[in-house]
Amino acid sequence: MIDNGRHVPLRPIPWSQSAAAAAIEDIVADGLQHFDAERFWPAHPLDDGVRDGHTGFYFGAAGMMWGIDYLGRVGATKRRFDFRPVLARLMDANRAELPGYKDYAAHGSLLFGDLGTALLVMRLDPTPAVADLIFARADANTTLPVRELMWGMPGSMIACVHMAAMTEEPRWRTLFATQAARLLHELEETDDGPLWTQDLYRRQLRYLGPVHGYAGNMIALIRGWEWLADDQRARIAAAVPRTLTANAWRSELGASWRPTVAERDSPPSLCQHCHGAPGMVTAFADAPFTSPELEKLLSEGGSFTWAAGPLAKGSNLCHGTGGNGYAFLKLYRRTKDSIWLERARAFAMTATAQSREVRDQLGRGRYSLWTGDIGLAVYLWDCLTGDAHFPTIDVF
Repeated sequence: MIDNGRHVPLRPIPWSQSAAAAAIEDIVADGLQHFDAERFWPAHPLDDGVRDGHTGFYFGAAGMMWGIDYLGRVGATKRRFDFRPVLARLMDANRAELPGYKDYAAHGSLLFGDLGTALLVMRLDPTPAVADLIFARADANTTLPVRELMWGMPGSMIACVHMAAMTEEPRWRTLFATQAARLLHELEETDDGPLWTQDLYRRQLRYLGPVHGYAGNMIALIRGWEWLADDQRARIAAAVPRTLTANAWRSELGASWRPTVAERDSPPSLCQHCHGAPGMVTAFADAPFTSPELEKLLSEGGSFTWAAGPLAKGSNLCHGTGGNGYAFLKLYRRTKDSIWLERARAFAMTATAQSREVRDQLGRGRYSLWTGDIGLAVYLWDCLTGDAHFPTIDVF
């Protein structure tokens, strides 16, 4: 179940609070040094096909601006920067990118489209007009077919949670409730447990993970848990252990999951946030419900993530060592067992070394929230505080 070519040994580097804090400052300083008010940030060679100046939350400038601002807000860095003068240009550049998404230009995408970018503007320079834009883009997702977090309605549900916290307006709860009802209406009973079928990239598949699949949809519902009716909560609490159990691959090393149900006849080879044990643990360790089987699966998923080791792809959140480490932080918060915090911090030191080595080779960092250094900096801060706030999803 472990593809050794995708993983590297854990570095024998002791945990150091001062080293983690210094790494955060280095990452922020490098990001600010290479920021350009006209062109934003250069793309990284490891982000194949991404052009310089990309604007989105996943790869681009919106994620970088949010990450630098967030680290300043929580006290992780002493450096502050006022991005407000460039926000209008960011929105214009983001709109210019939308036609390139073809069929997905209509979607209010949290991670790629104007929904996420407008959320950043709302955080840094809020106005009623921006709030109305966010509402319109989130509301439009209600009737679109994509049932996954990156492009579709679950992402707009998370946006509603963030907007409710920022504005205290009741319309966000109302929209969330409408979309949650639709999402749960489309949850299908299958031989593999309750599942959604994703209509994505001209294919219909039952994805499992937190970016495109089942876990991502459940993340949205869990984030708005207090807004759900009692019968909706009961349905979710019953569904999650069934689906995780039905689709788990278990061994003496722990448990993991394939990217899609269609592939379940062969063991999983991916062990990263977007596909595999780490992302499933990170998603469901926040569940406000429990069962013996759920707790066992979460622990087994954490054990498998540890056995697999750091990722060869680097330090990033989506498919790197930092993202896998969030599974340990979430388990620490859920179980209070210090072994998970120790493992999170061990991954943090390896991820820091990976990031620094790649930065030294190129002479600059990787300027991306989900695939680059600023996401790692947020993870390092959470390792310092012993808490777990996955960027974009848990905090905004």
